[in-house]
Amino acid sequence: MNVHRCRFVDYTPHSITALRFSIDPGSLSPSDPVPKNLRLAVGRSNGDIEIWNPRWSWLHETTLRGGVGRSIEGLAWSTWDDGTLRLFSVGGSTAITEWDLKTGTPLVHHEAHCGVIWSMAVSDDGQSLAVGCDNGNVAIIDLSGGPGVLEQGKIVQRATSRVMSLAWKGANQLVGGCSDARIRIWDLEDGGRIVGTMRIDKNKREEAMVWSVLVLRKARIIVTGDSTGSVKFWDGQNFTLLQTFKVHEADVLCLASDGRGESVFSAGVDRKIVCYKTVDNVGKKWTNSCSRLLHGHDVRAMAVFEAKDASFLVSGGVERTLVVTTARNFMDGMFRKIPITRHRPCVMVAPEPRLVVMWIDQTVKIWKVDEYIEGGDEGAEENEEKGKRLVAKLRLANEENISTAQISRDGSLLAVSTLSGTKVFSLEPDSTGMKLEVTKMDAPELEAQGASVVQFYGHNQLVLVSPESEVLTYNPSEPSSLEEIEGPEDDSDKKLAIGHSDNIILASCSPDDKVLAVARQSGIIQIYSLQQQEYLGSLPKVTGPPTAMAFSPIGTLVVATAEIRVVEFDVEKLVMTKWSKRNSDILPQELVNLVDKCCGVFFDSVNSSRAWLWGANWLCFIDLSANIPTERMPKRKLDRLGVPTDPDEDAARHDRRITYTSNGNESSGVRPFWITHKYRPMLVVDTFGPDELVVVERPPFNLPLPPAFWSNHKIRM
Repeated sequence: MNVHRCRFVDYTPHSITALRFSIDPGSLSPSDPVPKNLRLAVGRSNGDIEIWNPRWSWLHETTLRGGVGRSIEGLAWSTWDDGTLRLFSVGGSTAITEWDLKTGTPLVHHEAHCGVIWSMAVSDDGQSLAVGCDNGNVAIIDLSGGPGVLEQGKIVQRATSRVMSLAWKGANQLVGGCSDARIRIWDLEDGGRIVGTMRIDKNKREEAMVWSVLVLRKARIIVTGDSTGSVKFWDGQNFTLLQTFKVHEADVLCLASDGRGESVFSAGVDRKIVCYKTVDNVGKKWTNSCSRLLHGHDVRAMAVFEAKDASFLVSGGVERTLVVTTARNFMDGMFRKIPITRHRPCVMVAPEPRLVVMWIDQTVKIWKVDEYIEGGDEGAEENEEKGKRLVAKLRLANEENISTAQISRDGSLLAVSTLSGTKVFSLEPDSTGMKLEVTKMDAPELEAQGASVVQFYGHNQLVLVSPESEVLTYNPSEPSSLEEIEGPEDDSDKKLAIGHSDNIILASCSPDDKVLAVARQSGIIQIYSLQQQEYLGSLPKVTGPPTAMAFSPIGTLVVATAEIRVVEFDVEKLVMTKWSKRNSDILPQELVNLVDKCCGVFFDSVNSSRAWLWGANWLCFIDLSANIPTERMPKRKLDRLGVPTDPDEDAARHDRRITYTSNGNESSGVRPFWITHKYRPMLVVDTFGPDELVVVERPPFNLPLPPAFWSNHKIRM
């Protein structure tokens, strides 16, 4: 089989600028279980906010789209009285944005009227939000009105410099780190007056800044990180310095602590993460416990969460990837770098015209890949350069980031959607045949119809899923043809704590373009008729959120879930197929034990029963016409009382999991399973035709990065 390894797709994710867990670790005890509504919000420099679920080994659930000139500089969560999560963000403007997690769009923009906001913090009870501005103002916003209601509160005594960081100290005091090397404490009960000021050591060459502030509730300790590389512990009652640690070679940009207040973590420009631990019962004395170099560039944000059977320290920055390690056993614990590729690909392949399409921010690029060229080693590099070319590039005029895009099977139409509108473009070869002429089609109905999922079917007709999870159809050749397919009636009056937990996230059309399958985040898969424009029914609910879905050439539906479980359905009977009933629970351990989610499913054009699945760092196929071979279990030997003669052997027998044998199904000559980790990290994998695969990779060393911090001194670890 010929494989096109494409590394010319210049997908470049943006830097991580903010991290925040939806649950404050200080509100839980070590014996409390992990809440079901635990989520991690990841802010990026292009204004996007990603929502991650630590369950299912870190699943990327949805993305709240930003736009041109927007950056996320601060994130905050609050929980309403009915358990609904509220998410707030700030970044380079005078407004606070509350997000609608259901639709992924801003719920409200609240003008603080106090200057450009640089920092924010939510009170412990979730009823107040404090924001710090570049002109020294600190404003209190009242959140007690509920989702979508932000009311202007008091503005406390103005500082003389920019407020770089904020933290609540109890219910009535605020601690702020400023750009004039001072830490200020405001007392809200005293009219917002400044009741304490602490000062850090100044740099002789430039003004020092307090980049980060942290308050430890248990010991009433204030921790600060500044531009001199120092981490300082202060007495929160007397506002005096307790200890100073000069362990960083450059600015300390972020601080985090565990829920008990016994461990503090610091990180910044010098790339390393340092752990400090208390050495007494009252938290007045601390020691530099250890440090680890887990990043290759600046660390701009950290977040910690701890509960029963869960301990997360998540960090990110200019390196663009999330690093997850354990907070309890930071020194020796394992760590994981989550791949830079998206769980829902932003790259797709059109096999018939041999096109590769990539979209990011407001830009769409299209490449043409030539047919495979047989050549020796001498011409390999030349053939690689001649084998592809950029045939089209377009940039949307609006400021909102693209949510999804899709190209038709014949490559003649391109649909590009944001959450506020959809545009359709026609693609025609120019006179030279080397480029594609892009022409916007007149589709006024789509201009105001945003979409999170788009699919072409039939004769270049469109299926759209709106941000509200409504299923719509549209024919670009017929004006006023936008119609909604009515779904099942929702009899449930229960309000979701997480708005997007029941959103439609995947859609797939059958090969005959008669049936549409849509999958929801909750694991529900619904079937629609595209001919009668009606709802047909629901498939058995899968365990875990679906991550990839595709129809087979024979019309069955194959779904991969977040726990790497592959299920095949008969959409006519709305039941699982015989293969799935027999094999879905005994898949090879090489597949089930993977931590990177399945991002896509497609079928071999030669062998219609061979389903290809791929993730960021793995590629495999499963033959749906053959059963997965199982390991035969030896019969137990029992004595006269029915007790196993060898208890250890019997325990091992029960603990033994079914594993795949590489010999395959020798009797039928069919290989039921194959996997490789040769290609990584992958943006998309698809087929160009018989015996021809295209693998689009984006190695981390190809990402453009600014120079990392370097010091003449050896980094102390």
